[in-house]
Formats: sequence, structure tokens, C-alpha cells
Amino acid sequence: MPTIIHPPSIPFRWMVQRPQQMFVQFAALGYNCIFCNPARRESPPSVSRLSENLIVATKTDPLSIIHPEPRILWLDAPSMVRRINKYRPHMVAYDALDHPTEEFSEWGPYLPNLRKKADVIFATSRKLYEENKKEHHNVHLCPNGVDFDHFSRARHGHLPVPSDVRDKGRPIIGYVGALASWLDWELIDYITGVNPQFSFIFVGPLYNIAPPVEKANLHFLGYRDYRMLPSYIQCFDICLIPFRLTSMTEGCNPIKMYEYLSAGKPVISTPLPEVAGMGGVLVGRTPEEFNLLMHHALHRDTEENRNFRVEEAYRNSWRQRAAVAASIMDLTLREKGLM
Repeated sequence: MPTIIHPPSIPFRWMVQRPQQMFVQFAALGYNCIFCNPARRESPPSVSRLSENLIVATKTDPLSIIHPEPRILWLDAPSMVRRINKYRPHMVAYDALDHPTEEFSEWGPYLPNLRKKADVIFATSRKLYEENKKEHHNVHLCPNGVDFDHFSRARHGHLPVPSDVRDKGRPIIGYVGALASWLDWELIDYITGVNPQFSFIFVGPLYNIAPPVEKANLHFLGYRDYRMLPSYIQCFDICLIPFRLTSMTEGCNPIKMYEYLSAGKPVISTPLPEVAGMGGVLVGRTPEEFNLLMHHALHRDTEENRNFRVEEAYRNSWRQRAAVAASIMDLTLREKGLM
């Protein structure tokens, strides 16, 4: 089987997102996977085998680790195009995660060169697919997914209740993810202001903003380990995706959407294109409509709705996403005469 290498951009065990999930699944499918952690001054060199086919390398050249060829370089940070030759890949796969504007505008200058060097491009959203399709012949839509077994555990409320949630009261309106500039902070201020009887809980690290101000009913709990996230989501009566609608978020396919749905929870979002077409998600186009949908979900949700959401999530697993990407990469390798 080929070897897939992820160059250092994000730590494997921090903010588990698409790159880590895809590599876990590629390894489960039999590919030899090497995920490189970013070099940190305090981290010693190490090579850790997390499963039979998955290695996490820290401050270690992946080419020094014995592995079978052909070698695929899996890039999701466009700036890494400068280091492609270092890995001597037989094939380059570019996984387009976010639109290169606003918060990710620094990616823009690297994209033309990356598109030239990539043998295949995967796009997480329709917008990213259409834009890359104009510039490349081998582009495929591959949305985000969910670790269904992990997050569906939140459905029945049998997990331990985190201590920092126990005294917050009910109902709980919750969010899991980065606290960043792409959140609609005006919307958040509105819904927390008109619902003093609700508890709003945000779980996630600061990304590119100053610490937001808490209210009596608005609590920012900070980063929590991935293993704990289902325990928080099980405590939510409603789950939020309160993103601003911008050129960047129009190309965003939120992973949290699938995670929330796995727990059967009502999900309310602003009108992101990738959310609007997803079954089981309520879309509020104005703050007033958003607030109305929260109240509707609190008082009129049904077991049938909850089952529908879980079924929607089940159909969007990371295993399914990785299998699609793997089959396309195998075909590309065969076309290059490497398999």
C-alpha cells in the first residue's frame, strides 16, 4: 500500500479536525500514514506508532522512517508548497479546507503554484470545488464528516457531566469550536441579551481575537480535550453554528454540524451555503428568526426529528470520506503508472 505523509502544520492531538480524522481513517483502510507534528522548542524528537499503520513524527524527517512507496504528500496548508521537494513525493494531493480570503488570505499567493504541483485536489465545499475546478483538471468534492461512534455517545445522556457545566442551569444553548473572528458576535450578543433565562456555553480555544466578555448567562469554558467533547454536547439542549456570512465562511463545511447531528441535538445555524442544504439543520437568516428557531426547537422537538438527525450524521462518516479520497488517489497513481 502507498504511504501518505502529512507535513507539519497542526499538532496531531490538538483541536482534532479533518487532517487527523482523515489520517486515522486512511490508516484503518491499510495505507501507511506518517503525520508530522510541528516542531516546538520544548518537544523532543520522537516517533510514535498509534496504530499498525499510523505514525506520528515529531522533529523527525519522515523520509528517515522506513516506509513503502509510492509516497503521497497530503497538503492542506498551501504555504507548504515551498517544501514539496523536501519530501520527494510521487504524488501530491491538495486538500482544500477553507477559502483563501479574510482570515486565510495569506494562503492566496501560494495557491497558483500549489495547483500546478498537485496531482489531485479535494475540496470540502461546493464553492472551493467550483473555484479549483476552473484551474485544475482533477478536482473532487469531499466534504467534512464525523467520528460518528465518538459523538453519537452524547445522544442518551449517559456520559459523565463535566463539573464546569453542572451549575449553569437549563436550558443550555451550546457551541463547540474555536472562538474566532468568523463568529457573529453581534448575533451572540442579541440572543444572549433577549434570553437571560438561558445558559449559553461556548467550548473552545481563542483563535484570533481578544478574550470575549462573559455575561451572567454567557460562559466561555476554553479548550477542552477532544475526548471530552461528547460529554459537553450531551448537556446542550440546542447546538449553535453562529458564523458570519462572508466570502470565507461561504466556503466552509462545518465539522461541528455533523458532530451535533450525531448526538441528535437540534442545530441552528446562520445561512451558510454548506449548511442550508443539510437535512436536520434549522437556518436563521436574521437575529430575530434565529431566536425564534431556538424557542421552537426547545418546545417542539420530537423523537422523529432526533432520529432523522442521527441518520443524517451516520451517512457522513470520516470513514466514508476517506474511502472516497483513497479510491481517487489510487486511480491517480495508476494513471501515473505508480500502482
